Amino acid sequence: MMRKTMAALLAIMLLVVSCTKEFDPDVPVDPGTPNNLKKLSKISYDDGSYLAILYNAAGKPSKITSVVKTSNGDDTNVYQLTYNGDKLVDMALNDGTKYKYTYTGADITKVEVVTPNNVVIAYYEYTYKEGRLWRTDVFSSFGGPIGTTPGMRFEVDYYTNGNIKTMSTWYKDYTSGVLEKTDVYEIDTYDNKRNTSLLFENNPYLPSLIAIPNNPLTEKHFDKTGQQYASVTHTYTYDDLGNPVKRKTVIKETGLPDDVSETTFQY
Repeated sequence: MMRKTMAALLAIMLLVVSCTKEFDPDVPVDPGTPNNLKKLSKISYDDGSYLAILYNAAGKPSKITSVVKTSNGDDTNVYQLTYNGDKLVDMALNDGTKYKYTYTGADITKVEVVTPNNVVIAYYEYTYKEGRLWRTDVFSSFGGPIGTTPGMRFEVDYYTNGNIKTMSTWYKDYTSGVLEKTDVYEIDTYDNKRNTSLLFENNPYLPSLIAIPNNPLTEKHFDKTGQQYASVTHTYTYDDLGNPVKRKTVIKETGLPDDVSETTFQY
């Protein structure tokens, strides 16, 4: 589900779960039928919220519409994406906010969040390791001018096949000014089917930045002391080409009742 901050978006798909079967996620897996050209057009959540995607003639996302159901009605955001050749150069929100992208070679290394009055209120810096996004540092004007210490940080490690292995999160203590590690999300197992949704659910501000081949099955969530406090299990229904069309998620968190949700995918 789309959110207005990158921090929330980065955390969505990294829900945490315990292992339910023997599986080695580091073994190369088949992402689906070779002739599978279907593109994801809509992600629907069981509370009525949804994310809709349109594509340009080159097959790249050109418009993303997010509708989030709230007690006060629908919270609707529309994102228009502009490219220069293969590169995403800016994305405009319907309230006039823009996201402007900077590249080093083929890699996005910075994105600025710019208000309708042309003021930069936040920016994200991206660091790569072995050809994959490794670190995201988030700098914002929360509580005053944009500082030199990031307010948030995310580090991602991968299995050799490109699936995410862990994500660690840091948040700034605004009293001490120190960036502190808070959580570690560990994804244990994946299916062998094509993942179509992560780049939108996990990072719609940068839909070309993160893609993984398969769908997470089981994950674990640890606090800063290394204590596991939550687990999540995903189960999927697929079409005849191996694309997920339904996902059931069960979140088990210490001291809370199970949280069960269902997501559907249209192509």
